[in-house]
Amino acid sequence: MMESFLTKLRGLVARIAPDAEVRARQDALAVQSACCSLMVEVAQLGPASAERKREAVARAMREQFGNPDRQLASMIEESGRPKNRLTSYYRPVALINKRFSAAEKTRLIEQFWRIAMADGEIDMYEDHLVRKLASLLYVAHTDFILAKHRVRGSGVLNQPMTAPH
Repeated sequence: MMESFLTKLRGLVARIAPDAEVRARQDALAVQSACCSLMVEVAQLGPASAERKREAVARAMREQFGNPDRQLASMIEESGRPKNRLTSYYRPVALINKRFSAAEKTRLIEQFWRIAMADGEIDMYEDHLVRKLASLLYVAHTDFILAKHRVRGSGVLNQPMTAPH
């Protein structure tokens, strides 16, 4: 009886005040989820097939975070559900701004461009959203343009990207 009570008490304490390792995992997952939500927003624009855009999001998440495929599938599916559509970019952008360096943000913008170009072109809505996200993430305009040109000039849109200069 006492053992059961102590186990429940430990579980409650862990949920209320998780240790540093658990908090670090939760923070990392929150940032990944924020990035995935923004990537799905970019993917849902434009004329490309949903499957092609979904594959582009999965590839970007794999490159950005090294997520295993089964985790990616559920994260992308969850972000794409109508009830989880972003009504504001504030929360994901604030999380990314807090955790990412300037170089990581530029790399993320390059991933947005890869997703937007999954069909070989960028329509005006995709361009507008990536431009808006770059601004909210405080990515310098020069880095924003260079990221776009790196993706356009890569020849093969599915190649892994290199780190920004």
